[in-house]
Amino acid sequence: MSDIDWSALAEKAVSQTDSEFKSQLAGLTSLKTSDIDTFISESNISNTNALAVLKEINNASLSNNDKASAISNIQNGVGFLVKLVSKVV
Repeated sequence: MSDIDWSALAEKAVSQTDSEFKSQLAGLTSLKTSDIDTFISESNISNTNALAVLKEINNASLSNNDKASAISNIQNGVGFLVKLVSKVV
């Protein structure tokens, strides 16, 4: 996942429809678009904020505590992360 330009993807997400966003996110993960639809709607997060959470998770220069702090500052970020983890684990 380190080859992904999260900033560019976040900018693109602003202009994409929800369907396009879910399809692209599904392509980057092993999740189905229906799974993505479910946890995005359940966590009430915007596409931009969902990508901001993923960007923080992928940031290798941050400690886990720094990542947790950054994600807690993203609106609905923690709820999104919990839903995401519940689908992966």
